[in-house]
Amino acid sequence: MKKKAALLILSGFVSLLLSQDSYEGYTLFTPGGSGGGATTYLKDNSLNNIQTWSHSNGAASMPYLIQGDEPGWENTLLVYPYRVNNPTMDTGGVGGAFECLTWDGDFVWGYELSNTNYQHHHDVEPLPNGNILMIAWEKKTSTEAYAAGRTSLNSNPLNQMWSEAIFEIQQNGSGGGEVVWEWHLWDHLIQDVDPDD
Repeated sequence: MKKKAALLILSGFVSLLLSQDSYEGYTLFTPGGSGGGATTYLKDNSLNNIQTWSHSNGAASMPYLIQGDEPGWENTLLVYPYRVNNPTMDTGGVGGAFECLTWDGDFVWGYELSNTNYQHHHDVEPLPNGNILMIAWEKKTSTEAYAAGRTSLNSNPLNQMWSEAIFEIQQNGSGGGEVVWEWHLWDHLIQDVDPDD
């Protein structure tokens, strides 16, 4: 009886989904997980491929299409956040870098943020000025954590904790990028544990 009820509910849910109208437009996505290579697809509502891009690294999150210097599809750029091969922190949502590709898949520029102090994770945000925001975990030592008011690291064998930071990356003209602005959560903490600090 429970199986029949579950199948009836599932059937009704699927029917409801299939009866919904879709919005006119296109869908941009990269299926798969954090494994090796990946392909990004741009499809129309009839599921026809409009364009595909191949990548050597798996996706960290969703890709973005941004306007190039000139109007038209052929001048559109793809921003693709991806998982680096050896991330500093290996956990859900880890990324590490992004690349910007032409409509034809040629590399324009990119940036990696995966080192001993920072690990890009989850997503990026293309800005209207062409720069890219990257969110990252920021490593803090136990000494820094206690000075900021942390009372315990719960027997953390690494004696560290991770905070958050946001970086604005600007293309530097040689295939890479440079940080032109940054914000650190750590700079905005209020230590109210030790009145002497």
